[in-house]
Amino acid sequence: MAYRSARDIIVSTTPRLEGWNVQQYLGTVSSHLVAGTNIFSDIAASLSDVFGGRSKSYRKQLEKINDEVIDQLKEKATDRRANALVGLQIDHDQISGQGKEMFMVTASATAVRADPVEREADLENGQDGGQPLPVQDMEVEVRKEKLLEKRQSGSLSLNSDQWQFLIENSIPDFAGAVRSTAETLAAKPQRALHESDQERLGWCRDYFLSIPRGAAKDHLYPMASGKDWKAIDWAVSVLAEGNMLDLGRIGSMMSGDFYDGKKPALDILSQVDKPYYEEQDLSKLREIRGQIESGFGKRGEVREVEESGMLSSGSKEVWQIEGGPENSTGQKYCQETGLDIYGFKKGETRPSEVAEILGRKIKVLERQFSG
Repeated sequence: MAYRSARDIIVSTTPRLEGWNVQQYLGTVSSHLVAGTNIFSDIAASLSDVFGGRSKSYRKQLEKINDEVIDQLKEKATDRRANALVGLQIDHDQISGQGKEMFMVTASATAVRADPVEREADLENGQDGGQPLPVQDMEVEVRKEKLLEKRQSGSLSLNSDQWQFLIENSIPDFAGAVRSTAETLAAKPQRALHESDQERLGWCRDYFLSIPRGAAKDHLYPMASGKDWKAIDWAVSVLAEGNMLDLGRIGSMMSGDFYDGKKPALDILSQVDKPYYEEQDLSKLREIRGQIESGFGKRGEVREVEESGMLSSGSKEVWQIEGGPENSTGQKYCQETGLDIYGFKKGETRPSEVAEILGRKIKVLERQFSG
């Protein structure tokens, strides 16, 4: 079964899918959600509410929480290239302490790849006609085709309905155009952004959060390695909101150029996380921490120069970076470039800060997977 996004993942509470054959088991996925529970303590205080008018609103809130935790499972399933979840279990617990009450929902399921029985029969008979296309999907594809034609002709200008269409249907085909729009708008000074610009930036953010993670990363990571700091900040913020930390991409960035790779990698590592961590991430984090500890040294040159002037004699120490002017050793930042001798501006994320962050995560994962 081909799928476009997490919304296409099939979910079943049973260990099998009727009419489907499981081809591969991809492991267990789990998700946890914690929320405040004032409303649930109200139920305990007055049992009549269970049968009264408020029971419907309570039920809706429970359904919303369950839907959210299932959506998290679907996201994890897409990361494993699964198209179904079987054996779904949802547990609810109420936690009390220090005058506070929390409601915790834990969901788990097995991620699998499965094919319809009819599809397998067609393949065995040498008939590969593809999956039937429902009329709803046909409508989506036709509308998408119209927008693609406009993009091809250079006349594409999305209105709010078209933005909503792309986001609701998780269509990655327009990621390049959306990235170009976001780069242009994010680079503008805040005072130059009109209300319509802010709205379009919001659409760009929602679009990248809706399409498959891989497609979003293909555009957000290059944005985060760009030249304009405002566009970089915007891209990193979207990566953070979507929990799109990609340790493989970070490792490649750490092996690349100082300004286009290593420095942006520090910003991402300090702000962006993954939806969940696995045992294999432990070795990757250790490797990246090692790259950070060994990959950032002085980028400027310290040397002695002869002092000039009628009242001066002898020599003095100066430092210079990136072809900038000479700076006295008592001056931490270059007046022309704003960089220190290590190539960082004031307020930028430092390697030592990120190494500390990774060190804590490594300790947590070592405890988690020590057994």
